[in-house]
Amino acid sequence: MEPRIQYAKTADGVSIAFWTLGEGPPIVHTPSVPWSHLQLEWQFPELRRWYERLSEKRKLVRYDGRGSGLSDRDVSDYSLEAQVLDLEAVVDRLRLERFTLFGLTYAGPVAVAYTAGHPERVSQLLLFCSWARTRDTASPQFRALRQLLDTDWETYTETAGHTALGWSEGEQAHRAAAMLRESVTQEALQAALRAYREFDVTALLPRVRSPTLVLHRREVRFDVAVARGLASGILDARLVLLKGTSPAPWQEDMEAVLAAIDEFLSEGEPAPAGAEPHAAGGFCTILFTDV
Repeated sequence: MEPRIQYAKTADGVSIAFWTLGEGPPIVHTPSVPWSHLQLEWQFPELRRWYERLSEKRKLVRYDGRGSGLSDRDVSDYSLEAQVLDLEAVVDRLRLERFTLFGLTYAGPVAVAYTAGHPERVSQLLLFCSWARTRDTASPQFRALRQLLDTDWETYTETAGHTALGWSEGEQAHRAAAMLRESVTQEALQAALRAYREFDVTALLPRVRSPTLVLHRREVRFDVAVARGLASGILDARLVLLKGTSPAPWQEDMEAVLAAIDEFLSEGEPAPAGAEPHAAGGFCTILFTDV
């Protein structure tokens, strides 16, 4: 059964769609900006399984960013500050006093900015295949993809779907491309990416005081040094390197991602009676302390 869609209003008047799933300590999952669609995503078994697994022990909160999915589409401001307003609207609407915040790819800087400004509310910060400064991720592949966006919308979405999911995932990537086209218009995506290119939260990293886990796949299209720079800028952050090429956590070895997250979030919690010690596999951890 699909979660019930609800709405929150931002300080600048944008309606943001969201749903919640499960019970327990809240974890707020940022959208896969610049495209996202709360309803259509449930047609993908891998995505649905990802959300269901995250909500097994916790209350999962997921929302569509402005300009995409079921949120207001008629917007012009995609700045970092505007993206933070989307997040603020949802957590305030739900009256969440303390929560884990999960930011992935382009939404990572948004999560960092919110955490730096609201240290009393973010209990733990999770960042997946993300960065502090978007321009650090520039590559010939990304530049070529951006040129496609300006010239051929359908080819761009097909290429983006295969890039995110892997070229071997033919039919699934086609369905992802179709969902992308339903999630956002070409013009909105162009405007959003222009804004995202200017994201730079490097100066905010030392202000993050929440325990932070940076997850990164070794073979994604931007260098692992970007993830190291992100983790090393946050006091006592932990960097976990995983195998794989996809910037989507529900792709490839999803269980390794979930194991790393569960281990991190469970630290300090009393273990159930009779539980065996957890043996992590499929990833290695690097600690950044006193940087």
